[in-house]
Amino acid sequence: MGILGLTHDEKGVALEKLPVAIKVAIGEGPDPDDVNSNPRALFHFVFKRKVMCGRSVYWQSAPDIAELFGEKPTQLGVIFLHDDPREVFPSEYALWTRKGRFCHGELVQIVNDTGAHYKMQAIRRTREHPEGEPWPGERKYLDGLQKGQPVEGCGVGCPELESGNCGPSGDLYFILEQFPSLGAICRLHTGGKTSVPNLSNAVAQLHRWNGGRLKGIKATLKVTPELRWHPGKDRGWETAVVPILSLEIGGTTLQSLITDMTGPARRLQEAQAAFTGEQCGPYVVRETEEERAPEIVDEFYPQNKSLGEEQASATVESPEHAERCATICDLARKLGYNEAKIRTLLGQKAGNSVGVERELRNQLDERPEGGVPLKGRQVG
Repeated sequence: MGILGLTHDEKGVALEKLPVAIKVAIGEGPDPDDVNSNPRALFHFVFKRKVMCGRSVYWQSAPDIAELFGEKPTQLGVIFLHDDPREVFPSEYALWTRKGRFCHGELVQIVNDTGAHYKMQAIRRTREHPEGEPWPGERKYLDGLQKGQPVEGCGVGCPELESGNCGPSGDLYFILEQFPSLGAICRLHTGGKTSVPNLSNAVAQLHRWNGGRLKGIKATLKVTPELRWHPGKDRGWETAVVPILSLEIGGTTLQSLITDMTGPARRLQEAQAAFTGEQCGPYVVRETEEERAPEIVDEFYPQNKSLGEEQASATVESPEHAERCATICDLARKLGYNEAKIRTLLGQKAGNSVGVERELRNQLDERPEGGVPLKGRQVG
């Protein structure tokens, strides 16, 4: 019948995991054949498919799709395939590197004795937990003006957010009204501080208007130019025209608006009713962050191309790390190390404190009877 968790859920319902076959964008990434090229924004939509080039996979223009929409289209009819807004447009703060999301945070509900409230909760890859751990926990800064102070949490105040290494990250999943396909889905990624809330708010509103349903609902995805002010040189202000995304529905009357918005949903329900057989679950997207990371970094976060995950980890310490450093100092003193040599040891082996502690313990175990220090022995 199938495989639990892979093709079917625990109720025997088929899991329809759709690959992203079409990319819709309002920007162009750098030319993969030109190391000096930079990403650039557009004020119209472009359509791309994945192609193999050598041993790498790239997104390449899809002229057959573009031909349907004419030259430089600024609006598209899109249809959603899931009722959950979090599946239609998942959004978060994310620090992308070419290996994946180094840190990402989203709004979560906290329930305690005082009731329910919401806060930003981040997950970050660290030396102790490369798979990710809640951030910042009880971590403190290692050096600089904030040495010994608690690390800021996700959101305002986070140095990664203020530096621009981290930012809003959202993905809209849909099929095109003029190029519908079953078995695959389209994706549009945006990191715009205006576009992300625009799309999120529109999806939430559509969800409410339709009684908690989004599957089969049609909306118009638009890109429009808007003027933005930003700090410039010499403490002045400069202007720039930027592309902004929005989702809209419209009609000449309220009835025509509703009819146009829900038309695809009715047709999908009629088609499903014509068939009998296996029950199907909701559509979900099959896409890993590892395969997406190089694309997103190159196009949206070019400053993070050479960002090593160890760079950010080196600026903070965890309670476990601080405790281990104290243990290393104690072991080193028992072996006859002076304070200068201990500081040098910690500095040189900052990324391998576990190995340093193990080696020092081995040296203590190997000491001759009487406890004479083994001077001159190298660690690591």
